[in-house]
Amino acid sequence: MKKLNLLMPDVHTGYLGTRRKEQVRYLSIPSGLSMKMIKDDMKTGEVIFQGLREQLEKQPCRTVVIRTNSEEVGLMAVSYLAAAYNRMEHRNEMSEEEPYDGLSESPDPDIYEEDEAYDEEFMDECEDESEFWNESPARVPIVEMNDIRGFWGMDNFGVFQDRSFHMQGNGYTGRKDPYWTNCNRESVCIMLDSGAFGGQYMNFNDNVGKYFQKNRHVYIIEIRSQLFGGISDEEMFCGESEGGEDEEFVRMVLEEAAAVVDLFYEGKEKREELIRYRTIQFENWIEAKGLELSQEFPTEKIVSRILKMKNRNKSELMGQILKYMQVQGNVSGTVTEKDFDILSRFAKIGAESKNEKSSSEKLEKQLFGMENVKQQVREIVEVQRYQKRRENFGLNKGGYHNVHLLIGAPGTAKTTVAKLMGNMMSEAHLLPGNRFICVNGADLKGLYVGHTAPKVRQIFEDNDIIMIDEAYSLTAQCSGEMGDSFGQEAMAEIITQIEDHGAEKLVMFAGYGGIGVESGDNLMKTFIDSNPGLKSRINSTIYFDSYTPEQMVEIVHVQAKNQNFILNRRADPEILAYFKERVTDRNFGNGREARSLLENAMVFAAARVINIPAGKIKKRQLQEITASDVRKALDRMRKGNLMQMGRKEKKLGFV
Repeated sequence: MKKLNLLMPDVHTGYLGTRRKEQVRYLSIPSGLSMKMIKDDMKTGEVIFQGLREQLEKQPCRTVVIRTNSEEVGLMAVSYLAAAYNRMEHRNEMSEEEPYDGLSESPDPDIYEEDEAYDEEFMDECEDESEFWNESPARVPIVEMNDIRGFWGMDNFGVFQDRSFHMQGNGYTGRKDPYWTNCNRESVCIMLDSGAFGGQYMNFNDNVGKYFQKNRHVYIIEIRSQLFGGISDEEMFCGESEGGEDEEFVRMVLEEAAAVVDLFYEGKEKREELIRYRTIQFENWIEAKGLELSQEFPTEKIVSRILKMKNRNKSELMGQILKYMQVQGNVSGTVTEKDFDILSRFAKIGAESKNEKSSSEKLEKQLFGMENVKQQVREIVEVQRYQKRRENFGLNKGGYHNVHLLIGAPGTAKTTVAKLMGNMMSEAHLLPGNRFICVNGADLKGLYVGHTAPKVRQIFEDNDIIMIDEAYSLTAQCSGEMGDSFGQEAMAEIITQIEDHGAEKLVMFAGYGGIGVESGDNLMKTFIDSNPGLKSRINSTIYFDSYTPEQMVEIVHVQAKNQNFILNRRADPEILAYFKERVTDRNFGNGREARSLLENAMVFAAARVINIPAGKIKKRQLQEITASDVRKALDRMRKGNLMQMGRKEKKLGFV
């Protein structure tokens, strides 16, 4: 079996100090890799690291651009480069075979003696010594270009603005400089946004490169996605030119005298070679876990399935799968194909991504009707993509805030649409991530004075897609003046957050209201009118109309299909008649009542088949919901509605 000396990049995430809670992400550089070990890995993984192997045969280069379609591969390349450069530049006296153990968590005093005064001066400024990032060849900080831009307050042309504009991301909200502003001696790694290269290189070339010009090495990882918001590779990298590289990229490479390392693995032949490399990696993981494969183990088959799973770090995923098998499956010694059946509860390895639909497809196929809503969602996403394209070319994005109002009757899929719209933006790389939260307006109010604002702020820091349902409960009058002040405090902080982060997050206010509601019941209008600054910050209003009885019939069938039920159509006239009664009720729940009908029908379906012996029951019997089941469910729901109404008041007089 071929041996890999580095199985995966060693990425760490932590916090500096106990007061500021500043998040730090860095790459730990292995100290035991000799040049021979590195070259052996390059040869084993030639399909991925061919360009890197060629670079290592040259003299060390201060600025290296690593272009790849995988963050994991980019960080792996930095690990190899940094380990090799550490040996060449600091430990040349060591032999090839001798492991390099000279790296430590503290800088070498002989190398950094001239900077001791600087260290003492900076440490005096820190209230807590643990807040100081101690530079070391063993640790390469990973800094996002967006964090750099955010801290320095660059405009859309990459020009530094007022430095007082400080970074809000990554858990850092203090006024002090972020830790990476003091990384000016050892190596740093800058991560460029996927798909956003033209403008990003402009920022690096004009400003960031100058700021990091004293660092020993600057590694730039450029992750190229296959498609970014529908933009082709040629359009994304070449702009309006006919072929060639982006002008800003070329200028940056020339001025920095940067080395460019391409680590791509596209095409059928390369993918087949990649599977062979990942197979070697998998076998190494097996050995690292103290296991061995059975003689008939289908390694390439299992590895191919793992590669289909949604996880950017495939090396880490392999390790996690084997750890899970050992802990949950009690696997030890020899591993067989049957041991992987333990993952069948997760729709089998890789199966969840094989036929997975995009969020835009789900919007079309999972939601019945609602054409106006779908059209508005598509338009909002297109505007965001348009803004991103402008930014990529260094053009002003304008003042578009991603803040929207979702109004309509209960049960009209407002939360579902909110999730899909957020996922559509995330899949197009228009949001930092897809962390979704739906909170009730009342949930934002704190328990005591001064508790509300930090609570709201934390929600905005921890999530990318924020839906505030029943938003009017924020401004509803509470007993006593103190109760109402909590709502006012929450509203004030929400206004601040959507002003600061409205362009980088998706914020939605949802609740009961709209054109189909009487003015006295229009709670969302009351909410909007409660704060003069709110309405001007809402960019669009999406109205969710109640469903018609005919649409309700189809929604019942759609929900049944989504849950793998076969619903008999013979009961459709009865379903239609029932919902013709329900749509006139003030408390009509729309889609929720379709779900309720299906769940009630399941009760009667279960009663029909539950006593059939396990050996005789068939799959279809567990899927069928008969017309009789539906009729019984409708009868039960009618009786339930009557019981909820209560007894009518008796009229006075003679009968």
